[in-house]
Amino acid sequence: MGDHNSVNGVTQLRITNYDKYLSRPALRRKPSALRELQRYVGSGLVLMAGGMPNGELFPIVEADLVLRDGRRLTIGPQEMKAALQYGVTKGMTDIIDWLRVLQRQVHHPPTLPRDSTPPSASSDMDLIMCNGCQEAISKTLEAVLNEGDSILLEEATYPNVMSVGRPLGAKAVSVPCDSSGMIPSELQKILATWDTDKCGPRPKILYCVPTGGNPTGVNWSLGRKKAVYSIARKYDFLILEDDPYYYIQYSRPLTPSFLSLDEDGRVIRCDSFSKLIAAGARLGFISGPKYLLQKLILHLDSSVACTNNLSQTVIRKILVDMGHDGFLRHGEKLAAFYKERADKIVAIAQKHLKGLAEWSPPAGGMFIWMKLLGVKSSQPVVQRVIEKGAVLMAGYHFLPEPRETPYIRVSFSYASEDDMNKAFTWLAEALTEFHEAKRNN
Repeated sequence: MGDHNSVNGVTQLRITNYDKYLSRPALRRKPSALRELQRYVGSGLVLMAGGMPNGELFPIVEADLVLRDGRRLTIGPQEMKAALQYGVTKGMTDIIDWLRVLQRQVHHPPTLPRDSTPPSASSDMDLIMCNGCQEAISKTLEAVLNEGDSILLEEATYPNVMSVGRPLGAKAVSVPCDSSGMIPSELQKILATWDTDKCGPRPKILYCVPTGGNPTGVNWSLGRKKAVYSIARKYDFLILEDDPYYYIQYSRPLTPSFLSLDEDGRVIRCDSFSKLIAAGARLGFISGPKYLLQKLILHLDSSVACTNNLSQTVIRKILVDMGHDGFLRHGEKLAAFYKERADKIVAIAQKHLKGLAEWSPPAGGMFIWMKLLGVKSSQPVVQRVIEKGAVLMAGYHFLPEPRETPYIRVSFSYASEDDMNKAFTWLAEALTEFHEAKRNN
């Protein structure tokens, strides 16, 4: 697995060989000749080798961002010049430096080099920008999964993970969960009884949404994270921590992340500004072992070439204005807002759906996961509600291997209180009609 090192008398285990986790395409990737030119950007050398357009012809020179409090943040001519030009694949240095400080302040990653020391060991934590968590998920799974590999998942999870996994020929392994997250004993049982002849290689990656679970609204407890991390060490798999709702936990202090527990360098963490600052900016960042991120950069080189410099410039401008403490206060404000909406939708559900459905109050994020009582498949009920005028999501979309389920996912992030009442009135009507039709048959 790695090398044992003793620090202050404590034995640590760092992963030194990451090739064993990588897919065959990832192992074959080589640096792009054109992207190799990035090393010379800003060097003072005369650049005549790249394909950068002449920025003097771009129509935008500068811009003002008008904030909700009426203040203006100006993106000056020099900043705008950089924002409109191609950039380096891993992202702009100034925003990466700001985020590295944030990760240290919030997560205290054991593998993050001290102060401004650059990563050197394969397992040292590095950070790169990406076009939202979806790109981070896609590129990571493509770098890890081969045909016939398996991926460990929560029993109800973000559906796009298998939209990536299935075309790669990967198989989903669903692990039972409860209101505290994935159940460690169930995960242990799956791995301890794994039959490689029937199931193929033992899984080398686990994917999870541990905060404000999509679709469940569940926050994994710290105890569960510790237990699952311990199992990851025992069976030597990576953890892909998709955490766009981390700052939308309804209680403080924030529950420590998998990244905060990662002594080995086996966690790839995905953060996003989509739920916090601007969904349309499509900007996120990945924190993880230097070696694995270098492999992701090679893939990004041949696909997006570089993360949107204009988005990075706008978001950085806002982040610097907020400061790290201000950013955390912004997260608290969002959490309070969504907590109020969660309480509202629970009260409305109690009013309209008592005896017709069951649910647990969300602990974070913007979704509530509901079980329709006396229903084998929620799909026909959801279709009837759509006909009445509201769109909900049938639960089968969120199962790693689609099957009939009585669950539905309801988002409460933007619907008005009046619209929530309408939607749940129609849901109650649809359920009543369903049960009446069932009795008449």
